[in-house]
Amino acid sequence: MTTLALAIAVKGEWDADRLLNALRSAGANSATEIHVACDPQHAPATVPDGLTVHFKANESLFGLWGLAVAETHSDWVAILHADALPAPGWFTAMSQAITRESLADGYIGPVEPAFGPSDPRMIGYLTEYVQFHRPRDPRLSEVPGNNLVLPRARLTSSADFSKTRLLQEGFSPQWVDDAVVLHARPLRRGDYRGRRFRHGRAYAAARTPRLSMWIAIPLTTALPVIRTARIMRHAWRHKSLRLAALRWLPAILLAESRWSAGELAGYLTGRSGDASALD
Repeated sequence: MTTLALAIAVKGEWDADRLLNALRSAGANSATEIHVACDPQHAPATVPDGLTVHFKANESLFGLWGLAVAETHSDWVAILHADALPAPGWFTAMSQAITRESLADGYIGPVEPAFGPSDPRMIGYLTEYVQFHRPRDPRLSEVPGNNLVLPRARLTSSADFSKTRLLQEGFSPQWVDDAVVLHARPLRRGDYRGRRFRHGRAYAAARTPRLSMWIAIPLTTALPVIRTARIMRHAWRHKSLRLAALRWLPAILLAESRWSAGELAGYLTGRSGDASALD
């Protein structure tokens, strides 16, 4: 019998009961392995039966995912985030896909907002996940980091989980239209801009070779407009998101300017900064 475990990571505050209730509504039953990794300072007061919680201090989100993945034992492992919980029907949709195509490379599903267009959290959704809204652009080669199901053979011995590494290895997952997760990550604008800087820097520092100042500066100067235009293009495909995209355009452009500044720092120094701060 094919089994599916859930590996969930979170940095910051989270609600263990809310998470378990959402997973039960999504179709996970009492036999499902559910592993959550977080920082010890954000340990829940009580852990409900059905969750196994693992702790590691000063760890990046990707390291926490790696910790949760390492504790699973099932044939397939779902990579999820505690602030992007599965919608009802998720577990059934993914399980049926695995049963139908058990030799597939893996599966991904839609990521959609759990709030309306006027909610500031839409900035984070549009910036990072709008390309995974249904219907998905068939030309898209990206995969979401918070709605991803992998066979155990695809999991490496690395301490960190990296979807970038998967794509570099030729990972080609199938899309499961009914397996939706709902993005509800809190957003404070100043903190979010800092987050974009950190991720941009880490992204650039991981690329090789390092770019000289004469290449890096012109490249990163153009990036905010290029990246924002791509976000707007993805958003404009969905009538329900157009108003939100226009409303939050200045905030998105500012966030992408911070990403680009981070890229510049990463290209010039070759250093990713504090990896444990990546969330």
